[in-house]
Amino acid sequence: MSKLVYGIDVGTTKIVAIAGRVIDGRRGWAEVVSVGEAPSHGLRRGMVVDREAATESVAEAIEACGGALRDGRGSEVSVGIAGGHISSYNTEVTQLNRSRDRLVTERFVRRLEAEARQAELGEDESVIHVVPRSFVLDGTEGVRQPVGLAARKVTMRAHVVSGAISTIQNLLGAVEDCGVKVSRVVLEPLASSEACLLDEDRGLGVALIDIGGGTTDIATFMRGSLTHTAVIPIGGQSFSADVAYGLKTPFETADQLKLKYGTVISKEIDDVAAIRLGEKHYNARFVSQILEYRAQEVLEYARDSMDEAGVRDLLPGGAVLTGGGSLLEGMDELAEKILGMRTKIAIPRRVKGNAEPVRKPQYSTAVGLLYFSAKNDDRRPKGKGARATSFGSIVTAVKEWFGFGV
Repeated sequence: MSKLVYGIDVGTTKIVAIAGRVIDGRRGWAEVVSVGEAPSHGLRRGMVVDREAATESVAEAIEACGGALRDGRGSEVSVGIAGGHISSYNTEVTQLNRSRDRLVTERFVRRLEAEARQAELGEDESVIHVVPRSFVLDGTEGVRQPVGLAARKVTMRAHVVSGAISTIQNLLGAVEDCGVKVSRVVLEPLASSEACLLDEDRGLGVALIDIGGGTTDIATFMRGSLTHTAVIPIGGQSFSADVAYGLKTPFETADQLKLKYGTVISKEIDDVAAIRLGEKHYNARFVSQILEYRAQEVLEYARDSMDEAGVRDLLPGGAVLTGGGSLLEGMDELAEKILGMRTKIAIPRRVKGNAEPVRKPQYSTAVGLLYFSAKNDDRRPKGKGARATSFGSIVTAVKEWFGFGV
């Protein structure tokens, strides 16, 4: 029987724990076994601000998942990370292959990745991911998988993601206080992209925009390779907070109004239309105008981020929206207008079995984390997937530095 693997999405508004049984580790396919969800406390914009409260929320989600995580000693557990502390850049490193037969090995590729990690970062920063984009073998461009090929001079072009060590430590602490052993930390837009995008999408060129509760995460792909990532510290919670402020109403009421009646196309709402919640009535157009203003801000940040990276005009596949914030009516229409590219809403794809409960945009990150755990659980010799374990090396490093135990 296949081993169980797990993902924990520690979000600003909710914690999702997901358990799955590996079907195809090489491709990262897993059959969903159980899902647990709990309201999130102790987090702000993707970062832990109250460890005890965050731990209690994570524990509640684990229990709702059946408590299997605590029993799964030695199982792969992936945890998502986001927040304003995340930064990324593209780089390239070159090494001479001095082996007698000149064949590029997995070990040689890991040496390239290790060199890419030696960037000059701030005192509290460390590399989370080194994602190879392509390789150049003795001047031959565009090599996707160099292992097994012969070359004397090898250049790796990679996308490097870094984050604040203290923030990662806080996240790991909140999760591992629940008795869970974390095997890897995964940048949330990478997790969401694995859940929602097809290889054809990446090959054509596409932007994945995940509008979560505390952050909006971006990942762009060209010719199958990751080219840009960014985390915008604005999400669905800010939408609700704006409505609460504008209507002078409690946050919980504003959040319900957003979820039940939220639309970001205010021009389509009649001036005198009213929406009712409980015993009170609210002006529907005013609520929509508040949501539209914040949605425009988020999408403009996403547009500017892609422009600064020089990728927005190189994405014929357009934009793919996911995350709970994408469920606001008209969000795809507004995104097309602001981003200047065709846009669609996506749900998680890379799941099997009775997965209907998680086939919704708000579960994209959790499903993507399950993919990474399933992929990492496949220990056989392999090509592209063999580098997956390097994604989790920051976990080991943080544990060593701060005494979590490995």
